[in-house]
Amino acid sequence: MKLYSSPPSPFGRKVKITAHVAGVFDKLDVINIDSSTRTATSKNPNPLDKIPALELKSGQLIVDSTVICEYLIKLANRTDLLPECLRIESLTRIALADGITEAALLMVYERRFRKQSQVNADWLHRQNQKVIAGLEWFNNQLTEVSSSPTLDQVGLAVTLGYLDFRFAGEWRAHFTDLALWLTHFEQKVPSFQLTDPQNHP
Repeated sequence: MKLYSSPPSPFGRKVKITAHVAGVFDKLDVINIDSSTRTATSKNPNPLDKIPALELKSGQLIVDSTVICEYLIKLANRTDLLPECLRIESLTRIALADGITEAALLMVYERRFRKQSQVNADWLHRQNQKVIAGLEWFNNQLTEVSSSPTLDQVGLAVTLGYLDFRFAGEWRAHFTDLALWLTHFEQKVPSFQLTDPQNHP
């Protein structure tokens, strides 16, 4: 299987951590794509040119990080990562974590792809409010982490890791319980460090 991703991609990181936890990472051929270059993106089988994307040996394409994770979970028969009895609750938590990440990404892109004079401060504020509201929700809805985390916990950890990576961990001062939760996750799930984008140029 070919996984098209990039080290900085938070959604790609979610897939990689899930693959490690499920014990199927060695089945993946990770192909790094620099989305800023046209040559690299031409290799991406996703017609929307988004990552991550998983291409099976049969040629079948699977897109969206949560869908890819669910495929890997079923492949490994590790339904404990996404328990059927908690499926709706887990998918809701995953969607909320992804929403925080998407808002943070939009803030990064606003500054990256616009001239300083064109940056929309109101837009940045709106996205930042989404990030804060999401973090407040999770701060009051924390779940205990074990050495075999659930997919929603992986999603939350990746979101917080992305905020550390792109925003210098500014969130930590205001959400100390979340910061402690992430420390516990990091200690119990070695693949979180293995996939840290700051360790991969």
